[in-house]
Amino acid sequence: MLSRFRDAGFVAKIAMLVAITMSVFHLWAGARGQPISEIFRPAHLGLALMVLFLGSPSKPLFGSLRAGQICNAIALALTIFGCGYLMLDAEAVQARIPYFSPPTTLQQLAGWGLVLALLEASRRVLGAAPVVVVVAFIAYAFWGNHLPYPFWHKGFTPERVLESAYLTQEGIWGTPIGVSAGYIFLFVLFGCFLNASGAGAFFTDFARALTGRAMGGPAKVAVVSSAFMGMLSGSPAANAATTGAFTIPAMRKAGYKGEFAAAVEAVASSGGQITPPILGAAAFIMAEFIGVPYVSIILVSIIPALLYFFAVYVVVDLEARRLQLRPGAEDVPPLMRILAQRGYLFISIGVMIWVLVEGFTPARAAVWAIASLAGMVLILDGANRRRFLDVCLEAMIEAPRMIGSVAVACALGGILVGVISQTGLGLRMSTIVLTLAGDSTLLLLALTMVMAIVLGMGMPTSGAYVILAALLAPALVKAGIPLIAAHLFILYCAGISTITPPVAIAAYAAAAVAGTSPWTTSTMAFRLGISSFIIPFMFVYGPPLLGDGTPLQVALSLATALLGIGAISASVVGWLRRPLPALVRALAVAGGLALVFPGWTTDLTGALCLLILAGYVLRAPKAAPAHG
Repeated sequence: MLSRFRDAGFVAKIAMLVAITMSVFHLWAGARGQPISEIFRPAHLGLALMVLFLGSPSKPLFGSLRAGQICNAIALALTIFGCGYLMLDAEAVQARIPYFSPPTTLQQLAGWGLVLALLEASRRVLGAAPVVVVVAFIAYAFWGNHLPYPFWHKGFTPERVLESAYLTQEGIWGTPIGVSAGYIFLFVLFGCFLNASGAGAFFTDFARALTGRAMGGPAKVAVVSSAFMGMLSGSPAANAATTGAFTIPAMRKAGYKGEFAAAVEAVASSGGQITPPILGAAAFIMAEFIGVPYVSIILVSIIPALLYFFAVYVVVDLEARRLQLRPGAEDVPPLMRILAQRGYLFISIGVMIWVLVEGFTPARAAVWAIASLAGMVLILDGANRRRFLDVCLEAMIEAPRMIGSVAVACALGGILVGVISQTGLGLRMSTIVLTLAGDSTLLLLALTMVMAIVLGMGMPTSGAYVILAALLAPALVKAGIPLIAAHLFILYCAGISTITPPVAIAAYAAAAVAGTSPWTTSTMAFRLGISSFIIPFMFVYGPPLLGDGTPLQVALSLATALLGIGAISASVVGWLRRPLPALVRALAVAGGLALVFPGWTTDLTGALCLLILAGYVLRAPKAAPAHG
């Protein structure tokens, strides 16, 4: 890392120094306590944008290198001006009475300049869709008085919109960016420390040691390793590209088709953002939105994550049995050797969970986890001990690069939430959705899922969640759905958009690694992950799946849910000891759906369907394996 710094150009060196400064600043804030939000949040966003503009390749609209350099310089100037002004004038901004006196000319220049910098940052790292959405919402705030009911509002002046977005805690500096600054960055930094310590290779080897000798072992390695790797990347596409570089070739070598291998990796990688204990960025925002400890989010997400990966595991197992794939066990490492070499990495994750359970903040838990990991690297890991400084620098440079897209999404999400609150759009949208759904909770959930998936196709899960939590969560709660279940439903649905055509970014990333058709891969991923579209309905209708019930109720709900998902997975593959004809597959789906929804009537119906299915499967000997 030091040699890389010496060889870097001037701008790259500045970017690295800014990144290290950002990491040290957040570690200090996490350990000692955060400064006031008028300083801490602008510092976080300003440093993240500086790293982004200094380190990301400029792709200007005008094409030339010179134009790109000018664009970078302007974006940096707007960032420093917009964030620096608030930090320097923090006490005055904190003391002012919102909406009482209009923003000064200097405040308007700083605020609108920062909005432009955020839009340019979004164009680079998130794409054009969030830019279009934000511009449309700002235009709606200006000219909503020209729209018909139910979207009409009185309209707001640019000064009033700017004040909400820039000078209050309702816009850019709202809860989303506060969570990004206070919690998400430190967990990303922890993931980068894990990765720099060799956790990526360790998790892959650990998964190979657990499942590599099983039938269809390479695909099962993809499922297990992707669940672990999701803690490091936080991005389904990045997870698919990183883990897929190893798992997809291994699956193809074992006999899986390229499209199937890429689809398995995409579905498994998309589960990383709903897998405890770290989950994705949106989970931290969710905890802050609904006012519960983050450890509560971890606890309620355990069973849904288990069901998600169980569904993927069953699909790859049945496909392996259908094709009679045999693992190549000669290169599978012994489990105890893997644990002896790098098993201490699990200890740091355990430290993080213990600190959370003890009631400390997520920021403090992340700092303790990083400190314990650094200590164990120095004491237990001879290879990394010699390059300890490189490990630290690599993590502290990489984390600010990774947080850029999250910080931008959170800042823009804050603007959108501010517009929704200012115009009353959230209340009107809740009324519209409730009217469309009537008395049907199922239809209300279906409408919410469609909107979450569509919005999640165009922006990160965290951004989609922030918008939908403001627009639709009140409608779900008003319909009688518990608060935590309503928000988890939205988060989950926004997350599975990464495997939903036509814009399935995780499937596209896996297809690029496999060299297969993105469309074919995304449709295959959608089919393999079909159970993931049912799981959110399961935990809304079955509170025990979120841990809300007696141990017996939780156990019974989990057992019937596993049976139901297993039946649906068998229908997806079309194989259970023998090929399943269309009618039998339909019976498996019907039985599976009946089992996943709670109630004795549905459970008995599902059990009857599965008994008929079992009779069909067992009445004849195993069929010969399929080929291809």
